This record gives sequence, C-alpha cells and structure tokens, in this order.
Amino acid sequence: MRGWRGVAAAMSALAGISAAGSALAAGSGCDRACLVGTMDSYLGAMVAHEPGRLKVTPGVRFTEDGAPLKLGDGLWATNGGLGPFRLDFDDPEAGQAGALVTVKENGNIALMAIRLKVVGGRISQVETVLARKGELQSLQTDLLQSPLPIFKEDVPAARRSSRAELEKITNLYFDAIEQADGSIVPFARDGFRIENGVRTCNNPEPVTGGANPDFAKLRGMACADQLSTKIFTYIKSVRPRRIEVVDVDKGLAIAFVRFNHPGNILFVDTPANGRVSQERNPWAIRPTSALIAELFKIEDHKIQRVMAVITNVPYRMPTGWESPTPAAGAR
Repeated sequence: MRGWRGVAAAMSALAGISAAGSALAAGSGCDRACLVGTMDSYLGAMVAHEPGRLKVTPGVRFTEDGAPLKLGDGLWATNGGLGPFRLDFDDPEAGQAGALVTVKENGNIALMAIRLKVVGGRISQVETVLARKGELQSLQTDLLQSPLPIFKEDVPAARRSSRAELEKITNLYFDAIEQADGSIVPFARDGFRIENGVRTCNNPEPVTGGANPDFAKLRGMACADQLSTKIFTYIKSVRPRRIEVVDVDKGLAIAFVRFNHPGNILFVDTPANGRVSQERNPWAIRPTSALIAELFKIEDHKIQRVMAVITNVPYRMPTGWESPTPAAGAR
C-alpha cells in the first residue's frame, strides 16, 4: 500500500481539528480535564490500596495482563507507590483515559500501560499491561525517568492527522510485521521505537551480545528497514488488535494487541544475511505469545515514536476483552 500519502492527505483535509480537550464523547460526561482527574483518582486509590475510593459502574471490568480480576487484586496489592515516569493521553470523544506509568513493586520498578473507560462520570473498564524485570522481554529503566517531550506536545494543526488516519497508520504498523514489509508503513526516517525501556530501532549505540546477536545488530537500523529484514517472521500474527485511546490533539494512539509465535519458525531467509537461525530466540523456540500495549506518536502523517509495554503470556491466551470469545485456533 504505497499510496498512503494520498490517503493521508485526504483524511487530514476532512479532519475537524478541535482545540485540546474540546471534544466530548456523547453520554460520557467527561472532557479532557475530567479524564486526567479520573486517572489521578485511580492511581491515587491504587497507591493507597483503597479501591473503594473510586466511582465505578456496577459491572466494572478490570484486567491485568489479560486476566480478569477484582479491583484491589493484582498490582493493587503489591505496589509501593509510583515511579518517576508518567505519560498521559486522553480521548474525550470515546470517554477514555490512558497512561504509561512506572510503579514501585516490592523493591523493583514495573512499567504499566493503563486504559480507563468512563461512563457517566464512573469508571466502567480498567485494562492494564505490566512489564517487569526478569521476563522474556525484560524491563530496563534508563529511558523511563521522564517521557520524551514529543509525546507530550500537541501536534500543529497543519501536521495533524484525523482519528481515522491515526487508526489506519497504527494498523499498518502491525500489517508490516505480519507481512515482513516495512515499506507499507509511513515511518519517519529518524523515528524510533522503545520496548520496555529499550530503544530497539534507530539506536545510535546498538546493543551487542545477548541471546540473539542478530537482533542486537538490527537495533541500529531504521525502523521500516528493520521490519523488511524478515527477521520477525517468527511472529505469525498480530491478533487480536484493538486501538483504544486516540488522542487527536497530541497525535497519539494506543493499541492493545497479542503477538503470536507458534514456535516452529526456526529459520528466516533474510535479504541481506541469507538464512538466519532463530534457535537462540526465546520467543521462537516454543509456542508463546506477547501481550502488548503499544503507543504511537504520529505527526506529519508519519510514525515519529513508538513506545511499547510487553509481557509474555501463554500461547494465544485470551486478552480478557474478546467478545465473543474466539474459537480455538482463531487468528
């Protein structure tokens, strides 16, 4: 899909760009200031271990790493306060608030992606994904002291995308992974991605060593070029996908997705390096999945930055938000 520039321009021309916080979801009763306040209330109640302080709907749904829980369980019981990193993004049109935030947990730091759905001034949905040290995609905290300024800045009107275009470009990124073709996604040439605190493309100081040296070499590549190397073909599908909080003013969209690795793709025929073994890649040697909350910064109709929170889960484990429950073997 190489005609994305024309599509992007058309969508941008049709976009009704509002001032920050001016949009309001029908029936949500919660503008941008209200959404930020709701996130403040949620995090404050969590740190205090007091879920009863929250205004919630009778049927409030809460998941942590895909598992349905009762508010007060999971991280609510183990957290010891917030860390230094917090990045908010809000979607008044959909009545949703989102944040990436570091949390102290039993002497360690965890990175949490959180989504709140607000209906009538009450929280009806809470979805969280947590990255911790010691997992397959282990957390590093060097880049998690404060958000990069670009994530917090409003996009100038002339460089802003419509909601539809933000969603389209986000989906193109996951299509590029499935198709091993970075040319279909509009990545800024100097754009880069941070996964669990690690810069994994366009890294001026590529990480060396580790379980798979081939992946370490790739970290210095431009993001779109990296996706075209075919090194990620062990990811058979990126399904299900849900694009939830879309902050048009800031050019941000967060997707909650599951990467599925069947465990039987042990060799990759790459354009530059020929056949590459995946046998040292822990994601590739057995059936497993990754539950991911991935935030995209899009400006001038291109992906400028990506920030992902990744945790490993059992192969094709439900995300907790499928409706209806997918059949066994569904993508």
